[in-house]
Amino acid sequence: MLHASRAARALEANLDRFTGYDRTLSDDLAAYRDALARLEGRSAHEISAPLPGGPTGALPSPEWDTYCRPVLPFGVEFTNHEEAREWAARTLYDRITFAADGSQIQPLPDISVPVAAVQVGWFENPHNPDVPYIKDVHVEVLPPDEVFVVRNGVSVFSDQRVSLRRFELEVDRLCEWMQEHSGVRPLPVAFFDGSLVVSFAENLEPQTREFYIQQAVRLLSTSERTRVPLVGYVDSSRARDLTTMLAHAYPELEPAELVTDAGLLRGSMNWGDRTPAWLCNREGVLADYKAGEGDGAADLSDRVCFLYLKTSASNVPARLDLPRWVVEEGQAEDVAQIVRAEAVVGNGYPYAIETADAVAVITSEDRRRFYGLFEQFAERNGIRLRVASKIQSKYRRR
Repeated sequence: MLHASRAARALEANLDRFTGYDRTLSDDLAAYRDALARLEGRSAHEISAPLPGGPTGALPSPEWDTYCRPVLPFGVEFTNHEEAREWAARTLYDRITFAADGSQIQPLPDISVPVAAVQVGWFENPHNPDVPYIKDVHVEVLPPDEVFVVRNGVSVFSDQRVSLRRFELEVDRLCEWMQEHSGVRPLPVAFFDGSLVVSFAENLEPQTREFYIQQAVRLLSTSERTRVPLVGYVDSSRARDLTTMLAHAYPELEPAELVTDAGLLRGSMNWGDRTPAWLCNREGVLADYKAGEGDGAADLSDRVCFLYLKTSASNVPARLDLPRWVVEEGQAEDVAQIVRAEAVVGNGYPYAIETADAVAVITSEDRRRFYGLFEQFAERNGIRLRVASKIQSKYRRR
């Protein structure tokens, strides 16, 4: 139980640090917002020319010269939510959307035989009353040899292996779906719940880092090959690609690690507004985005674009990662329109992703049920299983 009075005293003891953070952030935001506004009217060449070589966070995409402004107004107003939902229904009619998401049951060290499970769920919505939607799941059990490892002379259960398998299965399902829907018109849209730039893998061990990079490359390559638009959706992004570019473009700006792209844009965007697409030019993992092996490997380090879209009146704009071909072929606004409509149906969050998550989710009760099934399975098949009293007590108390 939290000791509220002691927590309150601990907060008061750090008051100066919290207020200092707030003042610093406000000052930095003002400076960077002014710098962003100064981009308006400049060409892509004028923005790019002064930037140094190498990673600069972002570069103007082919879309910039069409608009030459950092925020593009949506231009449609709704008087009530019913009107917005009617617009969304018209926009989405006969457009197939798809999302896949996963959940997992990690191995418990208190059970003598290691076992884990991964469940990936998906939702395909044809947005046509004459065509049924599809909700389905794939469940995979990971036996001992897939979750048991020896590290530094100690036998441990690997949570990471379970996470890797879950991620791989989500990517598998998305790639399969894009392949199945190549050539479908009007263009279907696939949603990936996360960024297409796997910077979280930057500090992982080399083999794991490479695994995540290859999964992202699979998504990009499959979308480009099938010409099915893919959206990597990040609801509350902490990315700093635009702010990094502005710091390079305007050397007089102070470094501002607290300023995120989403925070930078929040005050200048209304619901439905978006930015032009930008080319992601981030340092780190993108340098290793390659499809194929050896000298013949295709360089995909410049194949991720991104834009920000205001999908909720109260929150920061969401980040949408897009394969570059979507922008080059003039499909960015069409895809953004689908995301807007999905967000209306989902009350601020794309309904396709929300539903896939609901299909895939594994609750604490589901975990208890799984281990009950495993105990019955072990008993039927003569597998010796010991369950520590600690875990039995924990299940009784929760």
